Amino acid sequence: MLTIYSSSEHTKRLEYIARHLFNEILGMDFQITADKKQYLATTAPCINYSKAELNHGLQIFPQGLLFETNIHPPKALKEGEWKGLFCFFYSGKGAIPFDLFAASFYLLTLYEEYFPEEWDQHGRFNHKEALLFRKGLLETPIIDRWAYELKKELENAGFDTSDFKLRKYRAIATYDIDHPFLYRYKGFFKNTGGLLRDTLQGYFRKIKERLAVHLRLQEDPYLASLRFIDQIQTEQNRPYYLFVLLGKRGKYGHTTVYQPKAYFKYLKTLVLSNIGLHPSYDTLRNMRQLSIEKNQLEEILQAKITLSRQHFLRMQVPETFQELQLSGVEEDFTLAFAHAPGFRSGTAVPHFFYDLQKDEATSLLIRPTIVMDSTFIFHLKSSPEETLQTMKRLADECKQSGGDYLSLWHNSNLAGTPEKNPWINVFIQSTRYAISLENH
Repeated sequence: MLTIYSSSEHTKRLEYIARHLFNEILGMDFQITADKKQYLATTAPCINYSKAELNHGLQIFPQGLLFETNIHPPKALKEGEWKGLFCFFYSGKGAIPFDLFAASFYLLTLYEEYFPEEWDQHGRFNHKEALLFRKGLLETPIIDRWAYELKKELENAGFDTSDFKLRKYRAIATYDIDHPFLYRYKGFFKNTGGLLRDTLQGYFRKIKERLAVHLRLQEDPYLASLRFIDQIQTEQNRPYYLFVLLGKRGKYGHTTVYQPKAYFKYLKTLVLSNIGLHPSYDTLRNMRQLSIEKNQLEEILQAKITLSRQHFLRMQVPETFQELQLSGVEEDFTLAFAHAPGFRSGTAVPHFFYDLQKDEATSLLIRPTIVMDSTFIFHLKSSPEETLQTMKRLADECKQSGGDYLSLWHNSNLAGTPEKNPWINVFIQSTRYAISLENH
């Protein structure tokens, strides 16, 4: 067991971040003590998290953030470098020259997102304000890297770390079903308008496809892509996550006049899928609407819903997570930036939401999403080839620190055939690559 010495009476924040670093990433139990004699007597790995010169174990000088009970706008963070890695809360003192615990806590709790300069057009924290994005480190799970270097420092200090059971990498596939149908159930006027638009623009292939679907000669492309997703997962015999959008019809909602019972009946047949709610655009700061949609999906599927990911990744800290907790959600997959791939909280490892307003750790598990198809297709406008290379590189980053390569694809982006839709090949190849890393 690793021992951390701290003279502070307020250790909730320290316990929270130590749990992530040691239990979740490095696989080692720990204890925190204020007893100097107990600390000095230990021969196991130990860290002196105080300003006292104890000449025992590694010393990390506390910056003070973990001993506070309030939150305040971030001041200028003193930056530095350690082991070739960017760091902040830098002091230049001790075996670890920056407050690794405070820096990890700052990133993991999304501390800076409590004080946005302005929201983006969808009411989200702007990724350009994020410290890791500004430093060009959003695509590096920096907390995980710090943890591994900390382990090396313990070894260099002569401590036995053979009991550390490092977390193992996993590839996790998730899908958002924003639109189960491309043509069907859109209503007479919308379908007529679509047919007229395709005719005027000369989209004869789409006209043929649209008519074939309405005449029941061909399955709707979006529903077919959902079947394709399940086929891929079934062939690999891998469970996956599926998030279903309900809410209102509109610009940022679903596009069907109604969603037929046959669609929900089909969802019940998906043996390997773990179905969660995709709270609609209108649920941001609207607890009542969130509860309505969750209850509706539970009634439709006749199952308890405990998984969630916000539509448009539309979230604000801490309100969204607080409302999800109150609604009975246990795991949330929203954590990602729509306009940039990577590690929004600095880690590829799931972590519990720490409510800074209440200064307490919660039971809501946050599962960071690392890549989203729409980020590359619509926001970055990357080519399929560039996207595949980035996805592979991010999977490698997750593998290096035993994190979860959690990908997000939309069925609407996987419609059609590989010959006409190159993103299908990106999906297949990136998925196979991510899975292959589990066995290396």
